[in-house]
Amino acid sequence: MDTKKIQLLVTSALLLLQNFLIIPQIFAEETSNVHIVYMGDKIYDNPETTKKYHHKMLSSLLGSKEDAKNSLLYSYKHGFSGFAARMTKSQAEDIAKFPEVVSVIPNGIHKLHTTRSWDFIGVHHSLAKTVFAESNSGEGTIIGVIDTGIWPESASFNDEAMGNIPSRWKGVCQVGENFNSTNCNKKIIGARWFLKGINDHTKNLILGKNDTLEYLSARDAIGHGTHTASTAAGYFVENANYKGLASGIARGGAPLAHLAIYKVCWDVPVGHCSDADILKAFDMAIHDGVDVLTVSLGIDIPLFSYVDHRDTIAIGSFHATSKGITVVCSGGNSGPISQTVTNTAPWLITVAASTIDRAFPTAITLGNNLTLWGESIDNGKHNPGFAGLTYSERIARDPADDLAKDCQSGSLNKTKAAGKIVLCFSVSNQQDIVSAALTVKEAGGVGLIYAQRHEDGLGECGTLPCIKVDYEVGTQLLTYIRRARFPAARLSLPKTVIGKWISPRVASFSSRGPSTMSPTVLKPDIAAPGVDILAAFPPKGTKKSSGFTILSGTSMSCPHVAGIAALIKSRHPTWSPAAIRSALVTTASQSGTDGSLISEEGSTSKAADPFDIGGGHVDPNRAMNAGLIYNITTKDYIQFLCSMGHNTASIRKVTKTSTSCNKQKSKTLINLNLPSISIPNLKRYTTVMRTVTNVGNIDVVYKAIVKTPYGIEVKVEPQILRFNSDTKVITFNVSFISTQKLHGGYRFGSLTWTDGEHFVRIPVAVRTIQFDS
Repeated sequence: MDTKKIQLLVTSALLLLQNFLIIPQIFAEETSNVHIVYMGDKIYDNPETTKKYHHKMLSSLLGSKEDAKNSLLYSYKHGFSGFAARMTKSQAEDIAKFPEVVSVIPNGIHKLHTTRSWDFIGVHHSLAKTVFAESNSGEGTIIGVIDTGIWPESASFNDEAMGNIPSRWKGVCQVGENFNSTNCNKKIIGARWFLKGINDHTKNLILGKNDTLEYLSARDAIGHGTHTASTAAGYFVENANYKGLASGIARGGAPLAHLAIYKVCWDVPVGHCSDADILKAFDMAIHDGVDVLTVSLGIDIPLFSYVDHRDTIAIGSFHATSKGITVVCSGGNSGPISQTVTNTAPWLITVAASTIDRAFPTAITLGNNLTLWGESIDNGKHNPGFAGLTYSERIARDPADDLAKDCQSGSLNKTKAAGKIVLCFSVSNQQDIVSAALTVKEAGGVGLIYAQRHEDGLGECGTLPCIKVDYEVGTQLLTYIRRARFPAARLSLPKTVIGKWISPRVASFSSRGPSTMSPTVLKPDIAAPGVDILAAFPPKGTKKSSGFTILSGTSMSCPHVAGIAALIKSRHPTWSPAAIRSALVTTASQSGTDGSLISEEGSTSKAADPFDIGGGHVDPNRAMNAGLIYNITTKDYIQFLCSMGHNTASIRKVTKTSTSCNKQKSKTLINLNLPSISIPNLKRYTTVMRTVTNVGNIDVVYKAIVKTPYGIEVKVEPQILRFNSDTKVITFNVSFISTQKLHGGYRFGSLTWTDGEHFVRIPVAVRTIQFDS
């Protein structure tokens, strides 16, 4: 072959190689991903007309009806207008320029905020069916659950005492894998599942069923949704327990309420949920006719603006609330650090987590007959006798490193650990009791005692008996190990003990305020039980399962409040979501079982403040008879959004109303008629306006009682409110005057209106500002 031919072949090969390198680059630039095109409130009342409108827009963008059909995932056409579709970045930028489009955002991911509690907070439903006519059990209300689905066979969801399905109900029982129409009944009246958004995000991981036990249906593979649904509205189940622990009658807060299930969170990995799917769930819940929505999921810090459509919970709940649906959300599990609360939009009920008066103490008997106590829910096979007790650092595989102190994977010497109970100390955020138990098990150990700072909530280790102790008990155990010649211990089975602990306390993990997005909106609103809650759970394919488990998190406190909201809605069907929230907040308790102020579990224990528990701990019985309520309309929320700096044009795009932003924007922030007052920047003097509506006795007089924040003078005008048949709504002013000369933190107080029978209390938080950056 001559030189010219060789050069020609080389040149051709290089050009061919260059083309191969360019082609993937072109495809990479043109990769289609799911985007949400949000268009605000509905233009057309007919959903099919709205859908055709979306198709027409997408067709004009993509060039053909066929491309539009293949691209479209969801059309949002009931509670608001918009759609989710696959498109390239450049196409998303182009459609964002359409005049009817409010915003276009990439599909994001949210995460789950992962019995005795009802007796503890005073809801004493009777098992006797004859009593239901006289009691309030949420009859006739519909609670929507946006979560991981449901396990319909659970005894909590039987419908033997349920009333007829409300005639207003428009939902369906969507069939799918291991889920058919017979899985719905008069308790579970509807079930839908949404996975187009998450499936696109995970590149068909769910549809391919790779490494996932998911069901392509509303059936719950994770268990979270089953737990929350039964907490909110489960029917009575006698002898419910978790491996013999926490035994009793399980039931939800509103046992005669109906359930509508919206599965949006999937096992890819556990508990991930996409914006597109969440928004579609809100859209369908509005269409179907739910009264209350419980949403135990959220985004992480930093937060998005309430009209930033990356916070689909804020957007979806705005439209739901404007249609009269009460939306209850978990506040997050990032406590006890301040400024971590999420789901802070003013139209939401945001819930903190608290403890109840039940615990699972577990005895540790030492070789010298001393008994120390920890906590556990590991109720499996135990060796009833004594075993050698050792400290993890003593049996480190490599004494030169610190990995053995908290029993990190592979850190223990198998020869020295074999047959021993191992004491480990938590020293890093990378390790927890369950991981430490696996390390001890792999090394041949027979038990784990895990010393850590106080942290509420228990999890089962499963692999071997494990007991959680605090650092004080851990140090006592270590002292014994160092002194004894042959240290030994016996681990007992945990017990269920009720009524022996001061409670409630704010859970250590419960996220704290103030809200970083809108400090004038005091969050959380209220606290409810969220620690070691027993509720229904999928049996996970084992015959030994009781169908119940114990979980902790604001995910568990959220459905408690949703159940109570259904009780209030059943008794007061005309009340708005704001009225229901007001009744919950203004009647909440600030006292524990011993009569002292509720404390919060943080780095140190202290009296809980409004950023820990909002108005206080939920009191369902008092909430039924609130006396006065602080009501808020959709128009008020729109003015609040105006006051956050959004202009009239952008607000109108979201709400499709003619409401204009007023000129007193700064005042609107603190004057939104919330059942709380939060002033983050008091320089010298300011006045806040609130309005109350009488929902109690017709002729009644209320007097003001003020607990003033330290360093602040407070004046209420008028100090007496007189209601009669003609005067049902009264506006009052509260003036705050700073006496502080220094820049300081928040100080707390309260304002209570009382007629002698009702005590309508709102929390107050004020921060004095003497330094402007």
